[in-house]
Amino acid sequence: MNIHKRAVVATVAGVVLTGGLVPAGPAHAAVPCTFYVSASGSDGNAGTSPDRPWATLERARDHIRQHELNKDMRADLRVCLRGGRHTRTDTFNLTEADSGSNGFKVVYQAYPGETPIVDGGKAVMGWKRVTDQPYFVADVPESAGYADYFRQLYVGGRRAQLAMGKGIKGSGFFDEASIPNPPANPERPTRSYDGVQFPAAGVPAYTNVRDIRLMHIAIGFKIDYFPVVDISASGANKRVRLAQPHFQARLNRDDGFSLDYDDTFYVLNAFEELDSPGEWYLNRATNKVYYYPRAGEDVNQAGAYVPTVETLVNVAGSSPSAKAGAIAFDGITFEHGNWLMPRDRFIGGTQAEAQYADDPFKDPNHDGYGGEVPGQIKLTNARDITFTDNTVRKMGSGGLQLLTGAEDVTVTGNLFHNLTAAGVIAGRWMDVHVNGAQRTKNVTISNNVVTDTGDDFFPATGISLMNTYNVAVTHNLVYDTAYSGFHQRKAEETSLFDGVDGIGKTTFSHNEVYNATSKTSWGVHDSGAVYSFGSWPGSAISHNYVHHSTSTANYYSDNQSHQTRWDYNVGQGGRFDFSPRYRQPLSVYASHNYTDFADNWLNGAIYDGDGRPHVVTDGAWPAEARTIMKQAGLEPAYAGLRRKVPRENLADHSTLSQRSAWDSGLGRLWDGVTETGEASSNVSESWVQFDLGADYERFAFTIQQDDCCTWMTSHWKVQRWSASQNAWIDIMPYRAINTAAPVVHRPSANVATTNIRLYVRNSNQNGKVGVQEFNATGVRK
Repeated sequence: MNIHKRAVVATVAGVVLTGGLVPAGPAHAAVPCTFYVSASGSDGNAGTSPDRPWATLERARDHIRQHELNKDMRADLRVCLRGGRHTRTDTFNLTEADSGSNGFKVVYQAYPGETPIVDGGKAVMGWKRVTDQPYFVADVPESAGYADYFRQLYVGGRRAQLAMGKGIKGSGFFDEASIPNPPANPERPTRSYDGVQFPAAGVPAYTNVRDIRLMHIAIGFKIDYFPVVDISASGANKRVRLAQPHFQARLNRDDGFSLDYDDTFYVLNAFEELDSPGEWYLNRATNKVYYYPRAGEDVNQAGAYVPTVETLVNVAGSSPSAKAGAIAFDGITFEHGNWLMPRDRFIGGTQAEAQYADDPFKDPNHDGYGGEVPGQIKLTNARDITFTDNTVRKMGSGGLQLLTGAEDVTVTGNLFHNLTAAGVIAGRWMDVHVNGAQRTKNVTISNNVVTDTGDDFFPATGISLMNTYNVAVTHNLVYDTAYSGFHQRKAEETSLFDGVDGIGKTTFSHNEVYNATSKTSWGVHDSGAVYSFGSWPGSAISHNYVHHSTSTANYYSDNQSHQTRWDYNVGQGGRFDFSPRYRQPLSVYASHNYTDFADNWLNGAIYDGDGRPHVVTDGAWPAEARTIMKQAGLEPAYAGLRRKVPRENLADHSTLSQRSAWDSGLGRLWDGVTETGEASSNVSESWVQFDLGADYERFAFTIQQDDCCTWMTSHWKVQRWSASQNAWIDIMPYRAINTAAPVVHRPSANVATTNIRLYVRNSNQNGKVGVQEFNATGVRK
């Protein structure tokens, strides 16, 4: 039997990895270390030998400052971090006093062959099972060093799901006359409310209401996270009062197009919703955290962490004329950064990593935008910074953030994964009218992997630009992003800022992007895998390969696009969308583009060269398109980065190869949550095949369904492909499912295969089957 294999599948890594020991980029000869830092060291040591290391980064920084070793440099100064966990209790700050000189850098790097982890989190230990309940509880008091707020819990390295209710629709807005509201939009003065009311049956008697958040999703891309102030009964309804002023700011945005009471809302972090494996709940009033273990998981053995420190590293010069510079970070793992703003106020409601301002009513346009999701490694008023071969993971916000005055920055060969927001965020929303010294500019972002963003912040992208100049984004692999893979947006739609002090000249080329907009099962779909909004003169999007994206478009040139080119791009399974809302006169050009999607929106571009995008049928990609596909993504010297990405589920969109008849909701099978419902089929038996790209063994298969209907799956089995027998062989024969709880099967350890098939059937009646979740884990041979 011919087993179909996609090129992307060959890149999928195993569940058990060697982490930082896998060479990611080109091999470099070992260079001597100047100073040494170890988690087991002492700041009283000399710090000049591996056996007498300092304990902290601050000790190394201060020694260099005090002895002015960086004032007239003749070689790089290298601070080598030994392997192990370097636990932070506050931010590591660098200023212009810590800059390199004479063309040499101060380098903070991994000791050769070791993996240092700069950790902003704290382990949660002492979990105890709650009597007569399936979940566990642990103490997280501030007096023991925990933060008073966090949005993440990581168990066994995996981000747990915040306790969540089913989606509910409201019955109306409400306004309590005794509670003064912020000003309504003058164009809609009666659209002034305190919150949303719901049918009482859909809102349980929640306790600890002020720790609850209400998530709202509408029009395919507006996602809000509202703090709840109070829940009260009102006749047949319950009123959920939401924190001001941002609820009113969102109401002011439009007449209900992006926020209406009958949209879908989800309750987050409610103790009463802690009802599924993998969920957790934080009670700030009692300083306790609760966790419902996954099937077969021992939370005390797996290890649990929560973030504590917000901003792990901050490189900031004191002004645009006094920049920190000539500093490098190489080979370091950064993890467990916190984000405290959602503790006190609303987040989301905009697009991508943009945020509403703290005071959204200072904006005369009633837009209210005025900030960004922060990164955990920040550069402000910084020049000549290199960030290479690092891993940034398990963050409660974004990864690397280039803020006002960051210039001449190189970001190469890094892995960004398991993040709340984008791996790289460059520019600031409010930096429209800044001068050249303040502009975020002259940035290279190349040969990085950015993946797994936005599991708890659905607007998250992969790489996000705001009001930048001369940024080159090349040869990156970006996938599994909640929203767009690449996103650039200028704050003011109609203004035009050109030249070196302006905005534009982005190069986005030779990148591979797939499974962008991964939250479609939640209703998030209006985006582009590669997306540009506003005037970005001189920008070029070329030689990219987008595939298996679930967004509205693979390539999307949106409002006020101006003086950009889109050439030599391939889109598989999605449209080219050149919006007719372009800046006049039309100056968006396109040529040599290819797609297998027939329904493209093409009114917003001038097609010179070979004309409109070529529509390919039956997989007959011409030679030029195949060359673009082959040359996109990581260059060969950085291919090892792919193997550093851990896989939580071997059975997902990236390994899916063949299937029987399923409806369009097949992605619900591996989206990791039950709240999105079932993947279903209109026949009584269906199957789906996953090609793993390598031999795996020591499998564990988990399946889960709910008990809503007679058409749910009643039996399941898993098969493997045997090349020697040229046949599919049962790993496990059909077995009954008699519960809504997860069901786990672990075959004998010697079962190994590169391909698996899940079969499900319903013996209760003729008709369809439905499955909520399927998960496969294993170890690569």
